[in-house]
Amino acid sequence: MSGSPGSVRLTRCAECGRLDSPGRVVCAGCLSTRLEEHRARGEGTIATYTTIRRAPSKFRDEAPYDVVVVDLDCGVRVTGRLHLESAPPAMGARAGTTGDDASGPVFRVNA
Repeated sequence: MSGSPGSVRLTRCAECGRLDSPGRVVCAGCLSTRLEEHRARGEGTIATYTTIRRAPSKFRDEAPYDVVVVDLDCGVRVTGRLHLESAPPAMGARAGTTGDDASGPVFRVNA
């Protein structure tokens, strides 16, 4: 697992400062292409989740696994996987990142 535990990789616009999920090529606020990587605190609330039972071939050996959508405290909504040793997900539960894997951020439900 890479990335800093407790932080999540985001995109920050160099023109207007807007934070967004990674992968964008244009700022959703001002349409600037001057985007840069930004690390933010990876704490937030689970908005929704799903359990993947029939995974794409790349992740087939890891199924079943949970995917969570987290509203970070910094105002950005991100999607990530739930750590295998985490407590079960629940909408409204607090969660934090444990780092990143090849698919993106990995979260753990806060006890």
